[in-house]
Amino acid sequence: GEAQVAKSNDAYASYYNPAGLAFQNQAGMAGMHVNWLPNLADDLYYEFLAYKQPMASIDGTIGGHLIYLNLGEQMGMDEMGNETGQFKSYMWALTVSYGSKINGTSAWGTNFKLIHQKLADSATASETGTGKPYSTDFAFDVGYLKKFNRFNLGFSLANVGPEVDFIDTQQADPLPTNIKMGLFANLYEDESKRLNLLFDANKMLVARY
Repeated sequence: GEAQVAKSNDAYASYYNPAGLAFQNQAGMAGMHVNWLPNLADDLYYEFLAYKQPMASIDGTIGGHLIYLNLGEQMGMDEMGNETGQFKSYMWALTVSYGSKINGTSAWGTNFKLIHQKLADSATASETGTGKPYSTDFAFDVGYLKKFNRFNLGFSLANVGPEVDFIDTQQADPLPTNIKMGLFANLYEDESKRLNLLFDANKMLVARY
């Protein structure tokens, strides 16, 4: 369902492989709203909004997307188990993308991401450290796309950046850095039918947990 690294021919290219932006010659948008766990809570939801715009002046296509995950309201507790009031948790990531052709059949692209995660308003008294219960971080992606007569090959390296920490910097976790290679092939097509094959292989490059 998410095998798109070698296809990436719409506004979702900034998410799957920014190199796919380079072959697009029209502006476009994409959006999505998902109730995350509708049977358990009505305040858990996911939003996605993407945009792309070809720019002849910079010999490429710019784009990007915004992801927002609302984690709802929770009741805060102090170290004695007393309620301290409601607080909200959420995460968002803003991505700016650029894709450009290398030649008529190949392209490269890159993303810059700004990521913010808010777990709580404040730490509990038992938590030690100099950090906060929220973080703002950044990451980079790089992608490549090669087109042949009836098939494409794609590559992306996503989420390259520093570790993420909250309260205690000694407990920082690496970003989910992922390398992906994929194939897209048009096996059959006529006036009313089309059969495509898409395949992705992923390898997480996370050294420790």
